[in-house]
Amino acid sequence: MPAPLRRVVPRGNRVRGRASGSRPGRGPRQVRRRPYVLSPALCESGASCYKTGVRCLVTGATGFIGGGVVRKLQNAGHEVIAYVREGSDSRSLQDVERIVGDLGDPNRLAIAAADCDAMVHAAGIADPAADTDSLGWAHVAGTENVINAARQAGCKRLIHISCADVTLYDGPRSFWNEDQAPPRPFGELARTKLQAEELVRVSGQRGFRTTALRPALVWGPGDTTHLPGWKAETNQGGIRIIGGGKKLMATTFIGNLTHAVLCALQAKVVTGNVYHVVDTELTVSRDFFTDLSTALGWKPPRGAGPYRWAWLACRTGLSSLHPTQVIRRGQTSAFEMNRAKKDLDYEPIVTREQGMAELANWYRETHGNR
Repeated sequence: MPAPLRRVVPRGNRVRGRASGSRPGRGPRQVRRRPYVLSPALCESGASCYKTGVRCLVTGATGFIGGGVVRKLQNAGHEVIAYVREGSDSRSLQDVERIVGDLGDPNRLAIAAADCDAMVHAAGIADPAADTDSLGWAHVAGTENVINAARQAGCKRLIHISCADVTLYDGPRSFWNEDQAPPRPFGELARTKLQAEELVRVSGQRGFRTTALRPALVWGPGDTTHLPGWKAETNQGGIRIIGGGKKLMATTFIGNLTHAVLCALQAKVVTGNVYHVVDTELTVSRDFFTDLSTALGWKPPRGAGPYRWAWLACRTGLSSLHPTQVIRRGQTSAFEMNRAKKDLDYEPIVTREQGMAELANWYRETHGNR
């Protein structure tokens, strides 16, 4: 019987009381299944360890990205176990094996990962206004618990969903590769996500391969992250455009991100590397939000003044936008994908036009004319 895993507390964060959602979940009795047969020769050579299918644990499975990953893996013929928080809405996972728990419970994570070949860590906080303690618990401590649990369970591969905003700062990011970064990312969301990514990067070793994917602004069907806020802006006159909306804005359609997860799962060399995953088409923020508003039948976007005015307004409380949102909309962001193309054999499979059509169909089915 392996020794219990220790509970990891985020370094540098003073946590008062129990973190939100940290009560160990009480899920259904875990059924240990016979794992898929791996090919030792392939694993040792660094090639794909999976001949037919993968038993894969997905964290954050009730979220926008995690839910998309679950569906993609299922459609590709893999066996999926969804790791969900107690009380979360898991109605979309009725046909998926579910384990109830949270990132603050490493032993529960290890139980959920038993007999799994791989893990996809998609859980996290997307709100840039979240408090520092919550971000530290979810991203830093939570990711370290995931890594330790995956190792103890004998998983061969860990795919971590990071984000391109680990390099966010008050300046342009023009066709940056994965090795370019500012001296210090802006905001606790970016900094804690970067710490989590670094933990994943350095944990890769023989027999345990790690990969971090960096999507940009993730959009598409199932979006519960950005759409509610954009809709609220629309109800107040339109999505706000910063500085005329003339800057490039990197985006990642959910279907392209989940395709990248499959590519990483099957790639030959993915040990400890970080990869940008973005849409092929370049777009400026004005065009993206105009296309989105048109597709959903919303009011067109509206101007919100020059970049520095918008920055000052949000920093002084005169705007409801968060500074992170102002940077995303008002500063250039465009990223190279040469590494993902070379190592993962990744190419986006959904165009922006196709993605907008999919988003519009989903929105009409789920929201009607609202």
